[in-house]
Amino acid sequence: MIGPMRVSAEWRWAVPRLLALFLVARLIVVLAAVSVEWLAAPNSAGPGGSLLRATERPVLASLTSWDAVYYLGIARDGYQAGPVNGPYPETVFFPLYPALTAAVAAPLGGDLPLGGVLAANAAGLLGLLGTYALARRRLSRDATLLAVALVALGPGAVAFSMAYSDSLFLALVIGAFLAAGRGGTAGRSGLAWRAVVGALALLAGLTRLQGAFLFVPLLWLFAQQDRGRPRWSWLAALGAPLGLAAYCLWIGNLTGDPLGPILAQGAWDFGAVPGAVAEPWVVAVAALIYGSTAVLALKLLWDRWRARIDAPGVSWGAVNLAALVVARRVASLPRYLAPVTQIAEQLVGGDYQPRTVRLILAASVAAYSVLAVLHFALKLAP
Repeated sequence: MIGPMRVSAEWRWAVPRLLALFLVARLIVVLAAVSVEWLAAPNSAGPGGSLLRATERPVLASLTSWDAVYYLGIARDGYQAGPVNGPYPETVFFPLYPALTAAVAAPLGGDLPLGGVLAANAAGLLGLLGTYALARRRLSRDATLLAVALVALGPGAVAFSMAYSDSLFLALVIGAFLAAGRGGTAGRSGLAWRAVVGALALLAGLTRLQGAFLFVPLLWLFAQQDRGRPRWSWLAALGAPLGLAAYCLWIGNLTGDPLGPILAQGAWDFGAVPGAVAEPWVVAVAALIYGSTAVLALKLLWDRWRARIDAPGVSWGAVNLAALVVARRVASLPRYLAPVTQIAEQLVGGDYQPRTVRLILAASVAAYSVLAVLHFALKLAP
């Protein structure tokens, strides 16, 4: 009974602090939304005749802006072939989050904007709880809480509050890593956990493009657990690309273009649509934040690789960067790095000066706040 008692005491300590952290992150977002909507009153008209917000209701207008327009449209009408919002198609947006949004909105009288925001934030809270459980395997209690703070308040974490698929994706990925950690046990228990990994990986592949790449760290982890001896249970990792394949086949049947979820990303290429380029000062701010984020992430992942701490976790960072290149969404770099929680683990658990860690956390919170304002002012897409 000692083990379960210790686990229970651990969560009694952690849950209130994680809830407080979650609420602080949302408070910053809400304050940014209220300030922008009150002071700037941004115009929802986007480039090429597109709309940038799904509703004009206070606060919800900001939380359902940019990509949320497409997710809520899919939840309402299903997928449609061709451009649906100005020159932009919706086939690049994967189906699991819109399906969840529709399910949550049903008992709310079909209120999709509210349902989408509630679904995203509930998943975000689960993702942070899972991040704590995952990081706690290597870090002390206080260090783990700090790592979760870096994830919750990172530059790409603003989307966790919005009607986006990012928070759901975080929860699924963390769940897959947690289940994979249990899958190394012998017998039926290990097989059952790997079946859970396969299910979560499949769902991740139906949520975001980089979900298809989740098989890389999962296979690496399985190989470590089984000392390089292949087992049939390794096939669980292939649930991730299977999710992408299933979605591509379904879209191909609908539109005649099974590669649409990948190739249609070109509609957002730099300069593809006149007027879709941000103002110079916004580009400068974004370049500073995104460039610093990329350099820091690469440095931390490289240090983690050299220390041979967590090769599967490092590979997860690498494949997210690969997915960023495949999707040609460099402007979304912070969001693609947000589910790589191993970066935060390395910063907190590595051999770095405490002052450096505190400065990076402060800079992260500042970047999170600035990006929330720019996103909600419709100056910069998440």
